[in-house]
Amino acid sequence: MDALVSAALEELCARPTHGIPVSDLWPALSGAFRAAGLPPDLLVKRVLFARLIALPVINLRPDSPNKLEDVEAAERRGARLVATPDLRDNFLGLYDHRYSASRLSDNQRKTLEHVGATRTSGVTQTALGNCFGLEAGKFCYVVKSLQSRGLVVGNRAMVKSNSARGGAKVVSTNLLHLSRYAKQSNVSSYQRIEITEREPGSDEEINVDALQGEDGTLNKSHVSVHDYLPAMKAVCDKLEEASGKVLAVADMKRILVTGSEVGTGHGEV
Repeated sequence: MDALVSAALEELCARPTHGIPVSDLWPALSGAFRAAGLPPDLLVKRVLFARLIALPVINLRPDSPNKLEDVEAAERRGARLVATPDLRDNFLGLYDHRYSASRLSDNQRKTLEHVGATRTSGVTQTALGNCFGLEAGKFCYVVKSLQSRGLVVGNRAMVKSNSARGGAKVVSTNLLHLSRYAKQSNVSSYQRIEITEREPGSDEEINVDALQGEDGTLNKSHVSVHDYLPAMKAVCDKLEEASGKVLAVADMKRILVTGSEVGTGHGEV
């Protein structure tokens, strides 16, 4: 049950300031229920709900005159669970924010909150800047300022987009995560994050809140980490075996792609 409470607190902290309806919390915690080996039945919901509202950092909105309100009554009246500002700040890494002489700007705060909402999935700097309607240079400064304070971590990524109107483009950007998720998002110097996504058509509205799906993944995209170390090692091994340490570029490409033997070619490496 402690693991479920922890997962629920993370879910509430990652949500906007208005929190989440009680009835919507259970689908959002489906993965946590499976990991804990507990069914999302009424008994488990009652216990988890009681544990949450007993915490001073969790509020039920709107307030109920019944201090012993159960989960069924809260769902019927459409109540929402809301994390306190202090708890949400701690989730974002703003432990000393209230006492710091250097406060976050509105754009910095908004960026940090939306990066936090994506949790382990992350969000690309380009997509977030476009959704906020900020120029690339200005938004880059916003991100750099958050990185300098240790609040956000960025990893280089290549985004391959296929437009609904046809055509494709490749954009180099950063995949942003909160620092608390940095260990899950780190890649080595031999690795590169590649994201394949379909751009919204002209009839689709870009919505910041829709950047992340219910399962925590980036909507309409596929994220993969390509490790180029084996390919680099294969190149070095083939050069070591080659006569005069020279191979044709065409042959090298064929070896890496198909694994076939060296033929004849002109370009040398």
